[in-house]
Amino acid sequence: MDRELTNRCLAGTRPSPRKREAGYTLIELSAAMGIFTIFIAVFLVAVVGVSRGTTTARNTAESSSSALIVFQNLDRQVRYADSINFPGAGGSGARYIEFRTPAANSATGVAICTQWRFVPGDERVESRSWNNVSGAALPAWTNKVNGITDLGGVGYPFSMIPAAPGQSTQQQLRLTLESGDAAIGGETSIDSVFVARNSSVLSPSNIDVNNDGNSDNPVCRPTGSRP
Repeated sequence: MDRELTNRCLAGTRPSPRKREAGYTLIELSAAMGIFTIFIAVFLVAVVGVSRGTTTARNTAESSSSALIVFQNLDRQVRYADSINFPGAGGSGARYIEFRTPAANSATGVAICTQWRFVPGDERVESRSWNNVSGAALPAWTNKVNGITDLGGVGYPFSMIPAAPGQSTQQQLRLTLESGDAAIGGETSIDSVFVARNSSVLSPSNIDVNNDGNSDNPVCRPTGSRP
């Protein structure tokens, strides 16, 4: 009897199993961190994609606007020209082209010379105009657009297509231009031909007999006009 009581007492005082402590195991913590890392990576990829798309769209809009400015100006000016010189390169390295608007088609009643140039080092296109009279002072250049890509080549971005029997009866100015930043996308290219409606095979600057790339009888050549 005493032994049974003793056993019961001992059984009553036996400590209960230790309860599991609250918290995460190392495996659970590693899994949670992995999932969170994947989420952050997906989020960052989405943010970068949106940012890149916005930048590309802005660059496209800017480069398109630049190309449109040049196009509209040349289209308005060249159409009335009676003679276009072959393009050339000045001592500064700028590539230029020039044409003459006759007095009959000039708003001032005086023949006008217009010159456009591309400055490769500054990636910009500029223009200037002056009265085609003896002793005329050359005006300062007016900046038209910036961010023009230099594709190289003789005369880029200008070229003159001479009038020729059986082909074009009028001289044409061709503009091949690329603007924008290719590294971030959204660049714009333009390749347009403008017709000088008052020109012909008889235009003085149309002839290049020795094929040196220059007009044999250029128009608009006052001293110091080579950019």
